[in-house]
Amino acid sequence: MIKLVLLDVDGTLTDTRRLISVRAVEAIRKAQKEGIIISLASGNVVPVMYGLKIFVGISAPVFAENGGAMFQNDEIFTFFSMDKPKKLFDRMEGEGKLKGILSNRWRLTSMAYVPTGAVPEQIAAEAQKKDLVTVDSGYSWHLLNKGQDKGFALEKLKETYSLDYDEILVMGDSYNDAPMFKKDVVKVVPSNAEESLKAIADHVAKESNGDGVAEVLQNLQSF
Repeated sequence: MIKLVLLDVDGTLTDTRRLISVRAVEAIRKAQKEGIIISLASGNVVPVMYGLKIFVGISAPVFAENGGAMFQNDEIFTFFSMDKPKKLFDRMEGEGKLKGILSNRWRLTSMAYVPTGAVPEQIAAEAQKKDLVTVDSGYSWHLLNKGQDKGFALEKLKETYSLDYDEILVMGDSYNDAPMFKKDVVKVVPSNAEESLKAIADHVAKESNGDGVAEVLQNLQSF
């Protein structure tokens, strides 16, 4: 029986224009009223996740920066340091290899960027030398500490609510959601998901983006 649902945001809860599905919001609120715990995990920053938590009506903790930070009960919790990502980012930006994005001014544990004078593989190689990793969210690239991913967020939720893996359903659409899918949980994707993620999913929704989320939440008893 599913007791907790962990959702990606961009491309899952939202469409390609980053518009939130009204159907998904309604389904989230209904599921919570029925006792299902709903959480969000995104590569975006705490202020964005704070807004989503408040305006969508999420009761559980929500995770920013690919699991690097958590917001709950008017408190921000950080699980990784900004030191190494910021130091490498500053050097590579100075060398003209990448360019930061607007949300970096609010980041606490990672940096986001767009490659400019270097290809993603070159930046990833430099990151590896510093014990860091890079990941493409589909909207920007992220420079992260090793172990900083949505699988880390999943483990935090599992521990917080004392759940077994088979009581958790995860849903995402892109490569940076894969760490959630490596766990022995129920793995679901919307129809717009990357093929590599579909290949390891337990279920592919008929509908895309947030409509796929609504479809899944309305049929949780079947998982």
